[in-house]
Amino acid sequence: MEGAAPPEILRFALATWPKTAISTAFGPEGCALIHMAIGIRPDIPVFTVDTGWLFQESIDLRQKFVEKYGIRLTVLEGQTPLIAQDKLHGPRLFERDTDLCCALRKVEPTDRALDGLDAWIAGLRRDQGKSRAGIDLFERYEHKGAPLVKVNPLATWTRKDTWDYLLKNEVPYNALLDQGYKSIGCWPCTAAVGEGGDERGGRWGGRKEECGIHTFMARKT
Repeated sequence: MEGAAPPEILRFALATWPKTAISTAFGPEGCALIHMAIGIRPDIPVFTVDTGWLFQESIDLRQKFVEKYGIRLTVLEGQTPLIAQDKLHGPRLFERDTDLCCALRKVEPTDRALDGLDAWIAGLRRDQGKSRAGIDLFERYEHKGAPLVKVNPLATWTRKDTWDYLLKNEVPYNALLDQGYKSIGCWPCTAAVGEGGDERGGRWGGRKEECGIHTFMARKT
């Protein structure tokens, strides 16, 4: 389906894999995907992760989606609370070991959210960075011994395509995106980059490109 429009890819995925959910941190692409998907299946499950370090603007946005669109949203948290994490690994782990912090706060709850799914839909674009340049529209994985398909309907979109969709359809987006931020995660590890900055350059101080959510499963051959 390379070259197909995202709504066509979504329709195919939802018709092919009944147990499908959208994973999102409510970035621009996630907001566009949710709006697009509920036009096809209004009750599609959506899940997001609350790390305990989200910007208030991010929390406000997810609530706005629930109120405006009535989405079936599940908010997941890591099994290790922040207080316990500090006792186990010391405070401000995000400064010393970003991979471990992301694994506890983001990857672990996402791993649980994928249990029992046939497919999960993510808002990745190929032009977001080197780590995403090679993504396929459909990717086959094995998750805890069961097959799982990851669907990337927006893989061929550009940042402009995303914003054209959001503005045309009056889809809510994070207020921080009007303040120099381009990619928004946890507040300790996210910075504004300005108009000419790299799209993901404000994440983790440039130490890495991914939190691990999209890289923790081994690709099947």
